[in-house]
Amino acid sequence: MAEVIAFKKREKPKEEEPAPPKPASVRFEALDILRGLFIIGMLLANNAGDWSHIYTPLDHAEWHGFTLTDMVFPGFMTCVGLSMTLSLGRRQKTLNSQAGGKAALLVHSLRRAAILVGIGLFLNLLPQFDFEHWRLPGVLQRIGICYAIASGLVVLHSHQNQQGGLILHSRALALWGVGFLVAYTLLLKYVPVPDGAGANQWDAIHSWPAWVDMQVLGVNHVWSGAKTYDPEGLLSSVPATSNILFGILMGLYINTRTPRNAWGGVAIIGVLLMLLALVLDSYVPIIKKLWTPSFVLLSCGFAFTVLAVLMVVMDRLGFKRWAVPIKLFGTNAILVYVFAWLLSIALGMTGGTGAATTWILAQVGDPYLMSFLYAFGALVICGLFLVPFYIKRWFLKI
Repeated sequence: MAEVIAFKKREKPKEEEPAPPKPASVRFEALDILRGLFIIGMLLANNAGDWSHIYTPLDHAEWHGFTLTDMVFPGFMTCVGLSMTLSLGRRQKTLNSQAGGKAALLVHSLRRAAILVGIGLFLNLLPQFDFEHWRLPGVLQRIGICYAIASGLVVLHSHQNQQGGLILHSRALALWGVGFLVAYTLLLKYVPVPDGAGANQWDAIHSWPAWVDMQVLGVNHVWSGAKTYDPEGLLSSVPATSNILFGILMGLYINTRTPRNAWGGVAIIGVLLMLLALVLDSYVPIIKKLWTPSFVLLSCGFAFTVLAVLMVVMDRLGFKRWAVPIKLFGTNAILVYVFAWLLSIALGMTGGTGAATTWILAQVGDPYLMSFLYAFGALVICGLFLVPFYIKRWFLKI
């Protein structure tokens, strides 16, 4: 299991023999659909028509515990790790042909991470460009930071074979993934917070993540809905990196068996991780806003379990056409996330949000249903935006 994708250089065919046709690139379609489901969940959660009236599964847990929506962002992070087992190998082969090797691969990964962070920072400035109250953390920022850390560890714990393939050392990556969770647990559980509240603090004010965010970022640069911490803050990015690392490890496992044959192991691992998280909940509470280690295990287990179901449906049974609308979102996830953000701002500035919610409420009479229908309408608009990109096979590559 220590080896991943080895890309062999094609030998030049003999002159008297025709060159064999190049096989078409095969996508891991179950992963596209999983990513699509998670980005759809993110868009529904981010575009409620009325933030005071949200169906419970579409809202985050107030603090301790979890909802279906709480699984969405960390699940997407796990998909980032799964994708890395495919994309890093391809990029390594390309960079080998251009010279530079692993160093060039690291530079490429860090540049990609910086672009993600930059886009996230820019979106947080809109529409007022209020630098004094500029929220610095965010979803894209977390993806970029954790991706950079995971990429650095991949480059550190890998080597190239004679054919130019990238061989990952899975044991070392597993140790880092578990080590991040253990270190984070020990810090929050046993090390007193400097504000005098003591150790074992899991709240929004006295916990270590809240203290670090206030000391480093300050009250004006964290999520305005909290003012004492940020759900995508600095310290909690450490355990969030484990979501990516565990995704990489699962990708290595799947690559050794192919998606068609690996679903059983993926399902078992997913269920065991969720059970382990529930057992640990009394010792390390499941709190998404602090990204606790039990939450990491739960969200990874959830993502793997759903992936296993998709692998059965798509790779073993061959049922794929039903998933095309979801695949729209999964193959252009970052593009549609940015578009949805800009759409939300545009509707808010032009009064479209108020007009739409008022009209929908007049039709259905239920504020909860109105809120959901508004979010679903925004999702449909985003899907229509993606259609020409999908038809033309235009996929945003950062």
